[in-house]
Amino acid sequence: MTARRAPEIRRRHRGAARGFSLVELLVVIAVLALLAAIAWPSYRDTVLKAQRADARAALLQAAHRLERCHTLNGSYLHPDCAIPDTSPDGHYRLIEPEPRAALAYRLRAVPIGPQAADAGNCAWLELDQRGQRTASGHPGASCW
Repeated sequence: MTARRAPEIRRRHRGAARGFSLVELLVVIAVLALLAAIAWPSYRDTVLKAQRADARAALLQAAHRLERCHTLNGSYLHPDCAIPDTSPDGHYRLIEPEPRAALAYRLRAVPIGPQAADAGNCAWLELDQRGQRTASGHPGASCW
């Protein structure tokens, strides 16, 4: 009798060890795809905002350096008044769209790398000697 029961027990365990059906796997994949489609735009927006913070930091540091140089030398044109080429994290390039004058400057942060295509309304940020902050795009955009 024990010889007969052993195969029956083995058959029961084989039947209970089922996997997932194809339909169940497709439903899980569809749900994950839906969640990813909802979350991705929010994630990209957060990344762009963080990179814009890098541009703001670079502009403010460069302006601080120029103001300190102006205080010490009486001019923004002094050879010691050099500004860095890129932002601290390397996401933006600092340029001067207008030639620097003895009593005025305008700095612009332009995105480089992958975010240059995704910058949207805030493609560049500017700061001048008066502390006036401007950005590309429509005036209602909160780039700063």
